[in-house]
Amino acid sequence: MFSKKIIYIGLSIYLLLFLSAIGLAAESQKEIIVLNEKEAIETALKNNYDILSKKEEIKEASARLQQAWSQVFPYISANANYTRYEDHPMFTYEDNRGYSFSATQLLFSGGRVANTIVAARKALKATQEGGRELENKIIYSAKQSFYTVLLAKEFVRIREETLGLAEENLSITKERYKKGEASHYDLLRSKVEIANIKPQLIKAENFLKTSLNFLKVLLGIDPAKEIKVRGEFRFIPLEVNVNREVNVALRRRPALKEISLQEKAAKAQLRAAFAGHLPQVNLNFTDYANQKEAFTVGREKYDDYWVAVVSVSMPIFDGFLTRSKVKEAKAKQRELNILKKKLRDSVKVEVENAVLDLEAAKSTVESQKENVERAREAYQIIKERYAQGQASQLDSLDARVALSTAQVNFAQSLYDFIVANAKLSYVVGKGEE
Repeated sequence: MFSKKIIYIGLSIYLLLFLSAIGLAAESQKEIIVLNEKEAIETALKNNYDILSKKEEIKEASARLQQAWSQVFPYISANANYTRYEDHPMFTYEDNRGYSFSATQLLFSGGRVANTIVAARKALKATQEGGRELENKIIYSAKQSFYTVLLAKEFVRIREETLGLAEENLSITKERYKKGEASHYDLLRSKVEIANIKPQLIKAENFLKTSLNFLKVLLGIDPAKEIKVRGEFRFIPLEVNVNREVNVALRRRPALKEISLQEKAAKAQLRAAFAGHLPQVNLNFTDYANQKEAFTVGREKYDDYWVAVVSVSMPIFDGFLTRSKVKEAKAKQRELNILKKKLRDSVKVEVENAVLDLEAAKSTVESQKENVERAREAYQIIKERYAQGQASQLDSLDARVALSTAQVNFAQSLYDFIVANAKLSYVVGKGEE
């Protein structure tokens, strides 16, 4: 009995170890998506939910244009009928069967159909420009998110380095304390510094995780998948002119093209609405054939005959429907004109602000470029002096803080420059050029 229990326990342990090994193997085989900047942008343009939704919106606009064109072509239909008579005072037969073919062609609509087509075509082009505006925005957002991850990685590296320097300082302080060259306060202060740095490292690591999660959502990647980014901050000085960039934006920005096309569509829609006051002319041709004819003599079974009708319809009173449609179209046209002026002003301000941000970031990068090396050199000097008892604990702490601050400022300035450059490309309508 005892031996069976041992066997059962052994088998259970073996099974547990086997399942753990399978889990570790599966974890090691978990797919890791590694992206550079270009791949991140391509993935965003392919998978982003807003992009996919916009593509369907463009298809809707294209379908509405097809619907508008359908009014140009004749409407053709086929009909079949069966009639049953019971004790009819005129017809001597009990039932009748027949069929007919009919075609109706609109001849004149006062410009309603033509202007509806123009409005639908302009609306389709406006939606396509809206798609380009969205693509440019997604490109900017993808760059911003990509470099936010790189910035978070750099913050983690800086905090880890700062923690390593603090631990190194603690080792030096312990040695000096043993020799009686450092006070108990110096030892406590070194330990407190390490404890203070660890929360900063935890925050930096959490910032990296949240930045990666946001990037996954933007790129349309399954949140359960693991992603990594590879790249670096590159500083390429640029010379920009505000007036030139504003002119480029007013000429190329898809959002401005979109609202201009919407305004043209509204004008065409106004003309289409006004056509409701005008007559409409239709031509109808119908070919009939019945099994039995009630009012003709000598006709053969299913002999056919046709009828052609030209009809003119002139609206006299429609409950003010056309009038209200015209008022609506005029109001829409005025609304778009106001929005267009507002958008032009907003684009000008966006471009000016982007140029200012770019210039400020450029100046910051240039001022911080050599500051990191100076701070590192200063720390090495203080570290050696502290080890020799020629500098205080406070001097060592100040030098480490200065080095960490210089590193953070330089990384942040590089990030700000790259994001400002991406923002300028977006607001002037350059996209991924």
